[in-house]
Amino acid sequence: MEKILRSYQGDESYVDDEPTVPEQSCKSASPITDFKIKNGVLEKYLGNSETVVIPEGVVTSIGDEAFWECKSPTSIYIPNGVTSIGNSAFSGCTSLISIHVPDSVTSIGNSAFSRCESLESIYIPNSVTSIGDWAFVSCTSLISIHIPDSVTSIGNSTFLECDSLESIHIPDGVTSIEDNTFHRCHSLTSIHISDSVTKIGDEAFFGCYALSSIEIPASVEKIGKHAFPSNTAIRNKSSVAIPPISDFDIEHGTLKRYLGKSNSVVIPSSVTSIGDSAFAFCNTLTSIEIPDGVTCIGNSVFQFCESLTSIEIPDGVTRIGDKAFVCCESLTSIKIPSNVTSIGDKAFAWCKSLTSIVIPDGVTCIGDKAFVCCESLTSIEIPNGVISIGNSAFESCKSLTSIEIPASVISIGNEAFLGCKSLTSIKIPDSVTSIGNSAFRWCKALTSIVIPDSITSIGDWAFWGCDSLKLVKIPRSAIIEETSFPYHTEIIRI
Repeated sequence: MEKILRSYQGDESYVDDEPTVPEQSCKSASPITDFKIKNGVLEKYLGNSETVVIPEGVVTSIGDEAFWECKSPTSIYIPNGVTSIGNSAFSGCTSLISIHVPDSVTSIGNSAFSRCESLESIYIPNSVTSIGDWAFVSCTSLISIHIPDSVTSIGNSTFLECDSLESIHIPDGVTSIEDNTFHRCHSLTSIHISDSVTKIGDEAFFGCYALSSIEIPASVEKIGKHAFPSNTAIRNKSSVAIPPISDFDIEHGTLKRYLGKSNSVVIPSSVTSIGDSAFAFCNTLTSIEIPDGVTCIGNSVFQFCESLTSIEIPDGVTRIGDKAFVCCESLTSIKIPSNVTSIGDKAFAWCKSLTSIVIPDGVTCIGDKAFVCCESLTSIEIPNGVISIGNSAFESCKSLTSIEIPASVISIGNEAFLGCKSLTSIKIPDSVTSIGNSAFRWCKALTSIVIPDSITSIGDWAFWGCDSLKLVKIPRSAIIEETSFPYHTEIIRI
C-alpha cells in the first residue's frame, strides 16, 4: 500500500487520518509537507520546509536516499518507532544543522549523513549497534558526536574528512577501527581507543595532523599501513610493531601515496610512475617537481590539489589518467609533453583558473568531460591526430571564444561544447560524420557555423539555445531532429 502524505494548514496536525505527530514536536515544527511512504518505509521526502517532522506511527524506517540532496531542511525530527536509517538517507542535506534520532533506531546505513556540511553535532542513542561505511563522510562542520556503548561496528571511512571533529571516544563494544575511519580529520586532537579494539585499519588516522599523541591498547593485534600521521607521538602498549613513516610510499618504482604535508614537493628520482590518487586532497600543495623517469600519471593523482598553481610534466610521460588534475582550481597553465597520446576523462575538469593549455600532436583522444567547467580557458588548439572529442569535453568553458577542430576528427560527442557562451564561430571539418546531442547547446554568441557535406546526422538539441545563429546551411542527406536548431534559425538545404 502506498500513501502520499500532505500537509494540512489548519489548527491540528493532519495526515490522511493516520496517527498525528506528537504535540511536543509540532510546537517548534513547520507544517508537514509531502512524504511518500510505502509499507512503513519513507521512500521520498517531497517538500521544501526548513523544519521537518516525520509522522509518528506511520514510518518504521527511513529508506535509501529518502532525503537525498534535499537542500532546504535545517532540522529533522525522526519519531519513535523508526528502527533503521537507510543508505544515503540524508546524504547531501547541506543545510541540515540538527537531527533527532530516536531510541528505536538500531542501524545507520552507509553514507547515511554524508556531505551534511552544516551538521555540527549528533547524538546516537544506545539502541544503535552499527554505523555504516561513509556514514558521516565530509560532515565538515561536525564538532562532536556521541557514540554509545551499544555500537559494535563502525564502518570504513565513517568519519573521513570531518574537518571540525575535535575529539571522540570509541566505545568498549567496538573491536575494529576500519580503513580510513578518521582519515583527514584535521582538527582531531584527542581520541580514546578502548581495550576491546583488536585492529586498526589502513590510514585510519592518516591526515590527523593535530593529533599530537595517541595510546594503542595491548588488545590491538593488527595495525594497517599508514594508520597514523608521521608527527603523532605513539604510546604503543601492543605487541605490534609500527614501521617508521616517510613522506613517500614507494613500491616497485611507483609512488603509491604522498604522506607529507609540505607546500613544495620534489619526488625522488627512483619513481617511474605516479599511482592513482597519490597526491589527492593535498590542499596546501603549491608546487611539485616530477623526475624525468616518470612515464605515467595515474587516475586522480592531483585531484583537489586546490593550491597547485603550476606543474611541469616530464617528456617521458605517455598517459594522463582520468581525473588526474580534477578541481585543481589554482592551476593557470600546463604544457602536456609530446609523447602523451591520451587525455583521460575529467583530466582537467573544474580547473577554473586554467587559461591556456598546449595539447601535443600525439594525442588521439580527448576524454569525456576532459575540460568541463574550465571557465577561464579562452582558446585551445586541437592537434591533427585527435580522432574523437568526448562527451562534454569542453562543456561550460564559458570564456572559450574560438576553437579549431582538425580534419582528423570524425565525431563530436554529446554536449561537447554545451554552454560555451562566448564561442562565436566554428568550422566543422569534412572528416566529421555526426554531431552529438546538445553538442553546441546554449552557445548563445555563436553566429556562424560551417557544416560539411560529410555530416549524416545532427543530434537532438545540438544547437538549441544558440540565439544568435540566424541561418545555417546543411547537406540534404543529413538527418536532423526537430529540436536540433532553434525555431527561429533559417535552415537551408544544400
